Amino acid sequence: MNSKNYHQKKRFGQHWLVNKKILEKIKEIAVLNENDFILEIGPGKGALTSKLLDSEIKKLHAIELDKDLINLLNDKFNNNDKFSLQQGDILSVNLDSINKKITKVIANIPYNITGPILDIFIGRLGIIRNYNYEKIIFLMQKDVVDRILSKEGSPNAGALSVRMQLLSKIKRICDVPPSSFSPPPKVFSSLVVFEPIKNDLRLDISLEKYIDKLLRISFNSRRKMLRNTLNSILSNEEINELSESSKVCFNLRPQDISIDQWIKLAENCIKIKKKIF
Repeated sequence: MNSKNYHQKKRFGQHWLVNKKILEKIKEIAVLNENDFILEIGPGKGALTSKLLDSEIKKLHAIELDKDLINLLNDKFNNNDKFSLQQGDILSVNLDSINKKITKVIANIPYNITGPILDIFIGRLGIIRNYNYEKIIFLMQKDVVDRILSKEGSPNAGALSVRMQLLSKIKRICDVPPSSFSPPPKVFSSLVVFEPIKNDLRLDISLEKYIDKLLRISFNSRRKMLRNTLNSILSNEEINELSESSKVCFNLRPQDISIDQWIKLAENCIKIKKKIF
């Protein structure tokens, strides 16, 4: 298939990056070396793939959902020993055979599957990963990145920001306008780098589970004060004890609580109750 004759499919959320400066920026921030095994999600017609392969990397494995692009990509990169291609849905494909080899993940994420992709590659609180990616470079919806990077006191602060910041170091590189894509999306995007925190440097897994539980309960009613949400799992006496031991005012709403305070709350919940759920 000639790439000029290919038309994007709306059902796949295809908005291909065509801005050469951003393509170069992705390659630059990846800091590629001869030991890198790259997983590229959704290579499309291979614009970014070409740049990544033009480096010292050991391997690039691409996963493409659109069957119509497989022959095009194979024809384009068939003579490159560093390239391999797999047709499939990144949300269900089995990566067990290569997961421990992958050093970096790079993707222009379809907006409609952002949440599940973050779950798969950044991970979840209370669950140990069996992989150890050095960097995850995502081009994703700016509004989501704003939420992920939010601090306490921001209207964007939420369970997502606490979870992501506990699981990885995060840096926004730049915002990317719709004109950088074909076809242009309706919203701005952001280029962001995640550096997952190594398993041995994460919080205790049981503590992470408590934090996640508190986040779900609290942000399920984000307009309510902590006192009126956590009373579903704590008595008034326990709430007063927890507030005093954690130095957290329970008249605050969840978006006003810092990450350190969520950790303190969970630690003291464990002490007050062996099991709160």
